[in-house]
Amino acid sequence: MNIKSIIFADATNESFAFTQAVLSDAFSAVTGYDENTLISVFPTVQSGMKDIASALKSSSIIAIFADDNLYHEAKETICKAFRFEMIHSESVVEKLRQFENHERYLTHALIPGNATEFSLSDGLFPGFAVRSKSQCIFFLPFSQDRTFITMKKFVFPYISRFFGEVLPSFSEYETAYAAAILEDKLYETNAQVALANTPVCKYIALAGKKIDCWSDTISYAPYDKEDINRTAEGVAAIKAAEYYECQFGAAVTEGPKDDYGCFTATIIISNNKTATIRTLSSIPDEDHDDFMNTVVTEFFLMLANELESTPVAEEENEKYVSPRSVIHGSRIFLYIALLATTLFLSYVAVSFADLPIFS
Repeated sequence: MNIKSIIFADATNESFAFTQAVLSDAFSAVTGYDENTLISVFPTVQSGMKDIASALKSSSIIAIFADDNLYHEAKETICKAFRFEMIHSESVVEKLRQFENHERYLTHALIPGNATEFSLSDGLFPGFAVRSKSQCIFFLPFSQDRTFITMKKFVFPYISRFFGEVLPSFSEYETAYAAAILEDKLYETNAQVALANTPVCKYIALAGKKIDCWSDTISYAPYDKEDINRTAEGVAAIKAAEYYECQFGAAVTEGPKDDYGCFTATIIISNNKTATIRTLSSIPDEDHDDFMNTVVTEFFLMLANELESTPVAEEENEKYVSPRSVIHGSRIFLYIALLATTLFLSYVAVSFADLPIFS
């Protein structure tokens, strides 16, 4: 099975690199292709049309992605090029009715009449697939949240069903890429990290099996939920670090659902001086396992970034960075200096007293 992916997007977008890399890893695992030949990126729709025409001659699956800014233009141009008849999908229109003045969003509902629709619950930026006997063309949104959910819920199951491929969950590629980034940083820094053993840890530990040095660098510290509830959530990360005397402490806790019924979680990473805190909320189409996968992926990336940006204390300097050791040592030095000064002044006074001029 040959897959060619073409992305129409702004490559400077903050989430571009990660989204592209996950797609590349996922499709490379399916096809065995080198990532440079698997995915092409274009800043405009017209600049990529020649690549699409070329892919028609060699690929059984053509996956076309477009970010929010290029989505409508790309969809219209591609449907005209393939002579797909566009219609308003009734199911997408129904989802769009939740918006005030929903008529403004009806362009989102335009898809080919013979397509299989992949729309999320809000009806915006739906993907679709058009299949012939020998080829399939996917048109999909390109943004981290929408792309990953669409791939998990629709695209990979569709490929498995119609092409006879037994594919792992798309989530596995998502976490595997983040795990590879964290693994590199753990080896590079030789850091030790204490992780508060919250209920979310069962998901983190499962994903951590992808990291060779996980058991050598990550320690699980006791977590007292009742105590944490009485104080700030960030204390969990600090207590974890103190428990194992590690420079880095972390805690990932799941919170109650928000006002919209979405799952929530908080990630805290401490480095003895500062703490990075991020709160995540699920999108309506994520089930709990999908959201936990998102949380674990984000935790891996946050920890990798923290390890990269914070110098790791060397073993011989650990006492120096400990506040108690520094204060205690300073006091001893001060006492010795004061005693030495007092003895020296006493000696000088006695010496001067023996001189004739002072007799």
